[in-house]
Amino acid sequence: MKHSFIDKHSNLDSPVHRIDPRARLIAAFSAIVIIVSEPHGNLLPFAFYGVIILGVAAISKIPPAYILKRCLVVSPFIIMAAVSYPLSLTGKDGYEAGQLLTEGVRTGLTIFLKAFFALLLLILLTSTGRFHRLLAGLRMLGMPRLLGILSALMYRYVFILHDELLRTTRARDSRTPGKIRINRFRVYGNQAAMIFIRSLDRSKMVYNSMLSRGFSGEFPDMNKSKLRTGDVLVTGFFVLLLFVFRMINQPLIDQFLNT
Repeated sequence: MKHSFIDKHSNLDSPVHRIDPRARLIAAFSAIVIIVSEPHGNLLPFAFYGVIILGVAAISKIPPAYILKRCLVVSPFIIMAAVSYPLSLTGKDGYEAGQLLTEGVRTGLTIFLKAFFALLLLILLTSTGRFHRLLAGLRMLGMPRLLGILSALMYRYVFILHDELLRTTRARDSRTPGKIRINRFRVYGNQAAMIFIRSLDRSKMVYNSMLSRGFSGEFPDMNKSKLRTGDVLVTGFFVLLLFVFRMINQPLIDQFLNT
């Protein structure tokens, strides 16, 4: 069984992959906060943020097709939120057609860009390191122990769910070759029920095996991350660059628009 659908590019060798998970978490969430705090309606700052994020993506060596594919999964929800804002202004007092076209559309674009850039940062964060090491970094940053254990167990048991999906799909295809034309929803419903039942049984067996081997709630990691001075400097420079631009770009934009 292949399980590369989560950590597919986590083993690449790039400067971003070599950064400590704690530093990458701080950099990603700080960048999201800075970008989301941008005022609505100003589109020029997002060109700078886009160049920085695309530069990080290029350095990480993550294939652009992989990033685009993951973005397409969530993009419809982002587009729906961005389009809903201008439409929500229709019929309100004080909003003319021209004002709706300029302010509403511009604000909708800023909503889209904020959500899209935050999505890109999260994709880069989860694609440049194994998920269990990100959880370990969150634990070191103060994540509650119980939440960390539950997240780690979900991460490991999702492979069992994926295995059962592959097995039941192979068994269904062997019995019903071609497209299912009759009772399609019933067949898929029975398959989903079988997946969860078999996954539950296998999960119990795996968990009992873990307990018999001394599992106490902590997952040992032979390659523990070490926060190096270079990681702190790179993270500090990245966050400081975005923060300084966020602080000084507003007067520059106002001056540019008034000229």
